[in-house]
Amino acid sequence: MLIALPGIALFLFVIFRAPPIWTLFLFSSLSVLAAWEAVKLCCSSGFGSFSHVIISFLAGVSTLLVAIDHPLSVPSLILPGGVIAFCVITRMGPKHSRRRIAGTSALVSIYSIGFGMIGKLFMEMGPWSVLAVLALCWLGDSTAYFVGIALGRHKLLPKVSPKKSWEGFYGGIAGAVGGAVLAGHLGGFPLAPFVVLGFAGGIAGVLGDLFESSIKRDAGVKDSSGLLLGHGGILDRFDSAVVAAPVAFTVFTLFGLVS
Repeated sequence: MLIALPGIALFLFVIFRAPPIWTLFLFSSLSVLAAWEAVKLCCSSGFGSFSHVIISFLAGVSTLLVAIDHPLSVPSLILPGGVIAFCVITRMGPKHSRRRIAGTSALVSIYSIGFGMIGKLFMEMGPWSVLAVLALCWLGDSTAYFVGIALGRHKLLPKVSPKKSWEGFYGGIAGAVGGAVLAGHLGGFPLAPFVVLGFAGGIAGVLGDLFESSIKRDAGVKDSSGLLLGHGGILDRFDSAVVAAPVAFTVFTLFGLVS
């Protein structure tokens, strides 16, 4: 709690009060940290510090280019994966290279694109669209937990996340809809897009959480890092949001809120 509350307050200050360039820098910095954790999670040894820094830096650049819709945004997303593949093959050899290259590249790309899309939402629609994505994930996760504790009987995917249940899943979707609708209402947006976002983004957020959980289980760790002192790492805190953000942009585009 000592980390969560100041962190949330700082995040809200940046997206609502700080100049836009600070907000883009925030999302880019989160992408850098996520890439650093991804390399550690999937390739615990064998990467030199210089390679680690280059991969993280390229992830941050990719996020920034996606956020501002730069023509080089797509090519830039290939670069971190290329460096990862080169480092794995040259420093660690071909054994287990499929898992190391695919797992690390997938995590880095998903978080780079996800944070970039959050930044793009901010640039296109303002801070309430960003808060809608985060609110649907936070409230969805919280309601899923409490409904699962109270009513959970049928396991969702016990091999990946033993504590998740179908009852918690449905409760989480309800919470996600509530979070998205509340943020949309406070931002002065129409109701329908945020109801759809709650459903679609809530499902996407669960998939993102299960994806990261499966990689952590395979790696034999509980958290992606100890960066947030009791709250895990960047991968843990934003695993749902980075998957829900592209869904949000798609929904808003279909409803004509962004061009």
